[in-house]
Amino acid sequence: SFVKRSTVKTALALGLTAAFLRFALGLPTPVDLIYEGLSRLFGVPWLFNLIHALPFGLDRGAKYGLLFLAYVLFALLAWPAARLGARLAFFLPLFFSGLLLPLLGYGFFGFSGANYAYPPLVLVATSLLLGVVLAWRGIRYDPRRRDGLLRLLLLAAAAGIGRGLAQGGEAWRWLRRMSGMPKEITPTRRHYVVSKNFADPRVRADRYRLVIKGLVTKETVFTLEDLMRMPAVEQPTTLICISNQVGGELIGNSVWRGVRLRDVLEAAGVRPEASELILRAADNYSDSFPLSYALFAETIVAYAQNGEPLERRHGYPVRLLVPGIYGMKNVKWLTQIELVDFDYKGFWEKRGWSDEAVVKTMSRIDTPIATRFEDGSYGIGGIAFAGRRGISKVEVSLDDGKSWREAEIKPPLSPVSWVLWGFRFRAEPGRYPALVRATDGLGQLQDPTPRPPLPDGASGYHRLEVIVE
Repeated sequence: SFVKRSTVKTALALGLTAAFLRFALGLPTPVDLIYEGLSRLFGVPWLFNLIHALPFGLDRGAKYGLLFLAYVLFALLAWPAARLGARLAFFLPLFFSGLLLPLLGYGFFGFSGANYAYPPLVLVATSLLLGVVLAWRGIRYDPRRRDGLLRLLLLAAAAGIGRGLAQGGEAWRWLRRMSGMPKEITPTRRHYVVSKNFADPRVRADRYRLVIKGLVTKETVFTLEDLMRMPAVEQPTTLICISNQVGGELIGNSVWRGVRLRDVLEAAGVRPEASELILRAADNYSDSFPLSYALFAETIVAYAQNGEPLERRHGYPVRLLVPGIYGMKNVKWLTQIELVDFDYKGFWEKRGWSDEAVVKTMSRIDTPIATRFEDGSYGIGGIAFAGRRGISKVEVSLDDGKSWREAEIKPPLSPVSWVLWGFRFRAEPGRYPALVRATDGLGQLQDPTPRPPLPDGASGYHRLEVIVE
């Protein structure tokens, strides 16, 4: 009975300790690698896209389930050591490094290109060893005293509670009386976040390195201080997720500060045969885009958002901003840029999403209740965005598309920022089926055909029933 009880407690405490080390202290553990391996195993396009299409937030639940499965596997792998006693537990780091990492594709002891972004393996081993020691000392069965399992559970549950609130962005002034209009600059705390990770990486600024390699004159390494000493640019830039539905909330506009990517590449020297950039991040994420996008003046390596250092969830300490293509290619926690002469398929492209990922023209109605003005007219409004092409016109229909009238557009804050639009009209109280459509700066009308986000972004006009009170 003692052996069985202590074995179960040891396995449970190993999982709880790993959770505490990851979520409270930010240390990588083998569970991260198990989760990453499972993500690739179950990340085949048809299954991943099926999960992604689940309604009512069940796609997020699938991610939680996958993480839970990773912890279960971790506990099962630790079970033999727990049965054989405490001394063998000290060999668990060797076991995971020598057996588990190769099975997951990270090479013997994790020494492979796929594991380049994580901290050195010794940190993984040390964190696990620390977990084993803490677990064994904390849960040793002794009927005369309270064991430490509850304390470990409380520590793991309390991890991650202290998240600082970011400063809000500056407020817009135009259309300030329109109820329901979004802020022209999205406050950092309300800017959308999409991540493949359950727990995002913690990157220390003093240890941060950005490596420029591949088809360059010389491989170059930048620290965060190096980047911040370079000529800085600050610009409002809109980010939109490729999985955003028509009328969806996965879009935001912030003021980003950083250094132009072309200045960073110039320091390394780009060879003539280079045609594409491969971006890699501290969470083993990767993506790519053509070299031509990297040379745009608006493409920046950013280290600040809305006047503050990047939040961890937004890519601290450094992320990429590439206007004109969807957010999945605006890589967060950027650690490496490799210049190549071939087309590279990144994390999401391998799962069936678009390789080019060029932003489609979109528009949205943000005011379900029309605002009444002193002259008896009413107003509704929203946003429109078309990437680097800009917006030249926004039109609104209040009769389900039978007729269209042009709205007023507030000039954008930058060539790569969304626009706010407003439409004033006279009407009797009631409910009106409103539609909105936009025309980009090249004169191309927004695609009216309803299509889901997969594989290259949603299309169709946003429809909303507007109430005139």
